[in-house]
Amino acid sequence: MRASASFRPALQCLAFSVAMIATAACGSDDKSPTGNPPVTVASVAITPTTASVVVGATTTLTAVARDAQNNTLAGRTITYTSSAATIATVSATGVVTGVAAGSAEIAATSEGKTATAQITVTPVPVASISITPTSDTLVAGDTASLRATVRDAQNNVLTGRVVNFTSSATNIATVSATGLVTAVAAGTARITAASEGRTVEATILVTARVVPVAMVTVAPVIDTILVGDSVVFTATARDSQNNVLTGRTFTWASSTGTIATISNSGLVRGIAAGTATITATSEGKTGTATVLVQPRVAPVAITIDVALDTIEAYEQRALVATVRDAQNRPILGLPVTWTSSNTAVATVDSTGRLTGVDRGTVTITARHAALTATVSRVVVIKYRSLAMGTAHACDLASGGIAWCWGMNGNDARLGDTQTGDEAHRTSPVRVPGNHRYTQLVAFARFTCGLRTDGVALCWGNNGWGTLGGGTTAAFSANPVEIGGGIKFTQLTAGIEHACGAANTSSSPIVCWGHNDWGQFGIGNTSSPNGPVPAGTAGGNPPFLNVYAGGSFTCAIAMTNAAYCWGANGLGQNGDGGALTYGNTYRTSPIAVTGGHSFRSLSLGNQYACGVTTSNEGFCWGSNNGKLGDGGFTDTSTPRAVAGGHRFTEISAGYNHSCGLTTLEQIYCWGGNGNGQLGNAAANASSPVLAINGVKAAEVEVSGIGTGSSSFTCAVSKDRLTTWCWGRNDMGQLGNGQRHTAVTVNNSATIVVGQRPLEVATQRANRAQ
Repeated sequence: MRASASFRPALQCLAFSVAMIATAACGSDDKSPTGNPPVTVASVAITPTTASVVVGATTTLTAVARDAQNNTLAGRTITYTSSAATIATVSATGVVTGVAAGSAEIAATSEGKTATAQITVTPVPVASISITPTSDTLVAGDTASLRATVRDAQNNVLTGRVVNFTSSATNIATVSATGLVTAVAAGTARITAASEGRTVEATILVTARVVPVAMVTVAPVIDTILVGDSVVFTATARDSQNNVLTGRTFTWASSTGTIATISNSGLVRGIAAGTATITATSEGKTGTATVLVQPRVAPVAITIDVALDTIEAYEQRALVATVRDAQNRPILGLPVTWTSSNTAVATVDSTGRLTGVDRGTVTITARHAALTATVSRVVVIKYRSLAMGTAHACDLASGGIAWCWGMNGNDARLGDTQTGDEAHRTSPVRVPGNHRYTQLVAFARFTCGLRTDGVALCWGNNGWGTLGGGTTAAFSANPVEIGGGIKFTQLTAGIEHACGAANTSSSPIVCWGHNDWGQFGIGNTSSPNGPVPAGTAGGNPPFLNVYAGGSFTCAIAMTNAAYCWGANGLGQNGDGGALTYGNTYRTSPIAVTGGHSFRSLSLGNQYACGVTTSNEGFCWGSNNGKLGDGGFTDTSTPRAVAGGHRFTEISAGYNHSCGLTTLEQIYCWGGNGNGQLGNAAANASSPVLAINGVKAAEVEVSGIGTGSSSFTCAVSKDRLTTWCWGRNDMGQLGNGQRHTAVTVNNSATIVVGQRPLEVATQRANRAQ
């Protein structure tokens, strides 16, 4: 049927619309037939989201773009990036390559949408480990380095891996974290290197270090045997530091095999009479000994060689015993044993060395087989170094043992712990501490001692620090060591200060205690705490010895000139100046006038005395008869002691003086109210003979005057007896008694316990 003309345009429009719809149905995914915008990317997906890759290896990531309905959008551009390119890189196609151990994030981005994957890069695993060298031999004390190499499965060397080293026996060899092996002792140790579960071992053999022999000694150095007898010699190898070397081999030889033979073990056998040299050799070094072979004869007697029959306590003396044959010829090399009948009196060792212990008589026996010989010895105790203070006295017994007696008071000047206003001892008590002394000194209420090692100690009153040890205690019964670590050669004590000759060139003398009168000689009156260099003001010559007294000090220079300083109101400095009779003093040393050369000085209370190198006696200062010049006038110029006596020492005290002459007699002068001059005479301004002319070895008079200082003590010529005489109200005579303060005791009495046995006196006199 044909359409009418009016219907044809409508059909044409319908056909066009259908064609357009068909075109839209058959077009691309992102283009609409009407030209609308393409479908946008709503998300990006990446697979896998996590992955692990070994360094150097690769893995591929796949990313797709999706629309809002999660439809895949093809043809979209996706860009890959790495958060850490030093750990992992990624290509444009998503291929990830491991660079170094660690973690990285890979991002896939399209049209602003991103997805990420976490990548873990792991090291190349260790497949094997090797060590170089695999074995080594070291000497104890040496070191060697081991090197470990780590490889992967393709045998490539892996760097930066941790290798741990351990030793199977650290007592044989140790190893450091870097593989340094130190050989310790002989043996075998296995050193293990480990890395990431892989291990390897090296074997270390350690050998002992062989120190070369530097010398060989043989003992005994000399020995005596009889024909047919034998003796064993021993050899010792030593290194250059004299250390004993063990395990060394010795070769033995005898210089004369017809006299003595020796085995490989050092056994010497006597063949015939004569002398042979025994030699031991090790590594080219030799040592020798001598063997004396004597004919075999029968011993018939033993004798002890003659020696002095007295010995001092703590003294040692060698006794020699000789075994003899029938013709009285000595037989050498025979053993002798020694015994003492009383070891509390004397001991004797295996070599015959006799040591005195305490006063008494002892019998010493030498024995060989059934043969014996005996000698009797008397052990004596000798006394020396008298020291006199305020109503107390001290001395040294054999062995340097210090004893004191008299007033102990509230300041323990005896070293006695029983103190009090009237505390005293009428017989000697031992100073505590078990010290051994060579000198004691005292003047007032404290005592000092010079120990055998040069250390000074003081005990008693500590006013103004007179004990010198830095203690603030008022007193000490126990000896206090002088501070500063100073070693002394001589000590001296004054009223409230003490001094000493120090064993040093920088400070020849030092003082401690009170310096109120300038008695330190340091240019001022300050009182430093502890010992200080003294006599330093004024540029004086070096001093050898120092002497302290009543608030002043003197010293003898190397030229034998005397210098003094300190209190000087009564001329006690001996400077030749005018007397002030006031509180005048000098803080720097000044030479004693007169040009005398002094051997020794002694300082009393406001006066001084000295003995010259020609044994003349001089005194100066406050007189009242105690200068011994025959008058009573005070003087600042040394005056000769009357009588023309030659003295070895003079002791100046409070109100009297005594001197020991070259004839070993004691002369005294000054006040005699308590018989302290040892003579029945009244006060004497010239020397009078004391204690009936008994000979003495030393004499000492008491120092500071507090009403109790008028007494004197002396040691007998043989030093076996100590005598005292004078005032005894505090037991200061040490005779076991106590008298009133006004009692006259002008006869010498013996200090309790300080006298010898009667037989000792007789034998000592024979020995002189």
